[in-house]
Amino acid sequence: MLDSRFNKISELENSVAVSQREAEKEKAHIVQQFTDLICSMKESQAKLIEVIQERHRVTKQKADDFIEELRMEIAGLESKRAQVEQLYQSKDHHGFLQSFLSLSSPLNNWKNVSVSSNLSLGSMKDALSVVKQIVNREMELIPEMKLKTLRKHAVDLTFNPDTAHRSLIISQDGKQVTHAQKRPNCPQRSELYPGVLAKEGFVTGKFYYEVQVKGKTKWVVGVVKESSDREKNYLSVIGGFWAIRLEDGIYKACGDVKITLKEKPQKMAIFVNYSKGLVSFYDVDSKSCIYSFTDQCFREKLYPYFCPGDNNEGTNSAPLIVTPAHHSN
Repeated sequence: MLDSRFNKISELENSVAVSQREAEKEKAHIVQQFTDLICSMKESQAKLIEVIQERHRVTKQKADDFIEELRMEIAGLESKRAQVEQLYQSKDHHGFLQSFLSLSSPLNNWKNVSVSSNLSLGSMKDALSVVKQIVNREMELIPEMKLKTLRKHAVDLTFNPDTAHRSLIISQDGKQVTHAQKRPNCPQRSELYPGVLAKEGFVTGKFYYEVQVKGKTKWVVGVVKESSDREKNYLSVIGGFWAIRLEDGIYKACGDVKITLKEKPQKMAIFVNYSKGLVSFYDVDSKSCIYSFTDQCFREKLYPYFCPGDNNEGTNSAPLIVTPAHHSN
């Protein structure tokens, strides 16, 4: 028995050592790839700047040539005007007519002469934009990066005791809820499920929050529309609920959609994009998306919804806890 445990320790330590070596190799590979990409982009940047400067130089040279020609014509016209005025004042009408005819000469038509000021590299800018979008999209496919992005929309929630089932206890800071004992009746409190809403509701934008479900055998988390009758409606989309639940060891989304998970979540994250009709659920530890409701049509205020489940003689006594969702810039 001892040998097997010592062997397991050695196996685990060896796995950590291998993981460390692989991490160093992967980091070196990524650094090299980004270094090469940055160098390539800088070279392309320098070449594009050179192209733009050359285009500007050609445009400027062309404009300078036109301006010089125009100034020469202006000087010639001013000289002819002075000669004509001098002949006119001499009273020699015959000489004036002869000289006027000799001074008259066809002029350039400058009406349609122009130089282009458009130096745009439109297709190149579009290509760079596409590259940026691809990189951003691929980055979001990395689970850690996805949650980091979503955490930018984190909101600070507290439970609303006026909406709590009579058997629920809300902590003093409004961050924990447990199923414990009977509470006095309240018209705003749900009588069918031991649930509670957050004080904060949302009618636009995006919001994200995290809930600790560690140590629980039964729970429901999600969002509910303001007008939903929680005393009568079953947990369904038609009833105005967008949630997932754990019950009897089985995870399900509203509509009794069974969800198969490799690991039991200890902390859940819920992200809502109101305008896109999206409600997504994540396992915070594995960074994986568990389930998403898509293409929903929200027309009223949504409230975060929490149900810690019944106490079940102490086997489900752990609280649901709204935890801070810190994010880095």
